[in-house]
Amino acid sequence: MLNKTVRSITAISIIAGLLSGCANSPNVKNPEITDKKAEKVTLKFHFWYNEDQDNWKTVYKEFEKKYPNIKIEAVTAGDNNGTEYLKKLDLAAASGDQIDVMMFSQAQHYSQRAAINMLEPLNSYIAKDGYKVSDEYYIDPTIGDKTYALPAKKTSFLVMLNKNHLDEAGLPVPKDWTWDEFLAYSKKLTKGEGANKRYGTYFHTFSIYYQLAQINQMDNFFLYKADGKTLNLDNPLIEKSLDIRKQAEVVDRSATPYSETISQKLSYRPQYFNQKASMILTGDFMIPEAGGTDKVPANFTTVFAPYPKVNKNDPTSTISGGDLMAVYSKSKHKEEAYQFIRWYTTEGIQLQSKYIPSWKKADVNRIIDAQIASSKAPDKVDKESLLYVMKNSIPQKFNVPMPYSDEVDKAYIKEVEKFLLGDADENTALNNASQKVREIIKNNSQ
Repeated sequence: MLNKTVRSITAISIIAGLLSGCANSPNVKNPEITDKKAEKVTLKFHFWYNEDQDNWKTVYKEFEKKYPNIKIEAVTAGDNNGTEYLKKLDLAAASGDQIDVMMFSQAQHYSQRAAINMLEPLNSYIAKDGYKVSDEYYIDPTIGDKTYALPAKKTSFLVMLNKNHLDEAGLPVPKDWTWDEFLAYSKKLTKGEGANKRYGTYFHTFSIYYQLAQINQMDNFFLYKADGKTLNLDNPLIEKSLDIRKQAEVVDRSATPYSETISQKLSYRPQYFNQKASMILTGDFMIPEAGGTDKVPANFTTVFAPYPKVNKNDPTSTISGGDLMAVYSKSKHKEEAYQFIRWYTTEGIQLQSKYIPSWKKADVNRIIDAQIASSKAPDKVDKESLLYVMKNSIPQKFNVPMPYSDEVDKAYIKEVEKFLLGDADENTALNNASQKVREIIKNNSQ
């Protein structure tokens, strides 16, 4: 599959530079195998997180205690901007800069770079350590018969709700709800008019918000089907997704209008914590912020509800995603780089206490306690509803998207935006999107 898709990665401007420029591992759980007299190695770790805010310096310190011959040197802007990070990563690769370990926030970014031989296969290291990725982790990023990364955090999606607003409207905390019930809540939570209007909900500009009813299905949730060649835009859940947006933003006027979101460059944190929206659909990466931060304080209690479902009898499912850590194929320290990602994705991420690990043996309850405690105001986070959501949400099957998935998403969103702005009706938007996506699939399947 990788050979077929190399040609498809048009979004990465440095492919030509990459291509033209272009083991055994001890068990990470046995630090005694590391010879303290061994040559000192410095690994360059490329990612996008803020080191201080997300406790990464504790990670380096603890790893270097266990592996004194390996030093971790971070290469990050620290701005939590995963999109800009990718540009810098690709530029570093094209420039011949040292890269040893890299991280990806979305699986399509991982598959794109696997397709151009930027990532080192980890099969031999994994075999040496004697485990199966699917047994150890909730996410298995294997492509074909090769594994190019190990999963770090596991992201589940849920709804954060302002408890004060719920009480004011006489609404209970949802434990099992449909999209129709979500829309009813949004309408009841909406209050006021004009500049002081408080909306029931806010939909951000991430790609999931254009596929609300489809994106959390247990399978068949991409804009193309599993074969990577067949269009999936005729899926009735795509139409349902647009209907949800129209009902909330146009009919009920209970969600922030899309025109305001893009013209004012709005974002979900200020909208929620400044109480401009009563509830937001988001990822569990927001748990540490649910009680506010120094920059954005929380003056109300947050409760949690599961991702809404289409039909009452559907399972309570959640999007399955998370960060993936890979070894650069041109690294001079591949074995040490693997040691770091294996250690981090098991022990290190737990010590960090900022993210829910994909590692199945992690103590999730302890980590959630630490996440809540790290909030500015832990008493503003309702632990009971959070634990209920985390324990009762079923993660969908994890599928690695095709390398051209970004291209497909952008083409689809471009047409759907016209519908959200009132410049095209639903049928026109979906017909045009289908034509564009069909062309992309055809061009990448030859």
